[in-house]
Amino acid sequence: MRCLILVTLFVGSLFLGGCGFPNERTIDRPAAEPAEKTPDESMRVIDQTPEKMQKRFDSTMQDADDSVQDPVELARSYEELSVKTNALRETNSELTLKNSQLKQQIEMLKSEMEQTKKDMAEANDFLGQMHLELNKWKSDVLGFRQEIRQAQQAQLEALGKILRVLGAEPMEMPDVPEEDSSDSRESR
Repeated sequence: MRCLILVTLFVGSLFLGGCGFPNERTIDRPAAEPAEKTPDESMRVIDQTPEKMQKRFDSTMQDADDSVQDPVELARSYEELSVKTNALRETNSELTLKNSQLKQQIEMLKSEMEQTKKDMAEANDFLGQMHLELNKWKSDVLGFRQEIRQAQQAQLEALGKILRVLGAEPMEMPDVPEEDSSDSRESR
């Protein structure tokens, strides 16, 4: 901070003291004495013919026309380019807006897709568990069915013995293939 104050005071004292920077650039040239001109060189007379005069004025008129037409044409082309630029800017802003909307939709769809993937994974796990439980239940039911058949067979045999002891004539029952009937029910 102290250096800044000192530098500012030094620069201010230079300007107040009369030192300044020159506005012109000086080039060191050897001082040459101008050559004296002869009267022939200094007063050169140009031959003015009517054709040269006509050419001179015709070219000036063309230059004047060109100098007026050039800015007019440039103004027209500037106006056309301005209109095109504005149209392109509007198109660009519309496309930018549409792009941002599409990005928002993509983000929403990505989050929905991730949620759907999670739901599908949970559903697959649940279905796998249900399949295992169903198979276990089938084996339990089939096992119980077999046990029930064996128990019923034992009851029938015991009932047949009781009837024989009591003196009844037992009827012979045809044997029904148990496995065929159970297999047909299982396939349904």
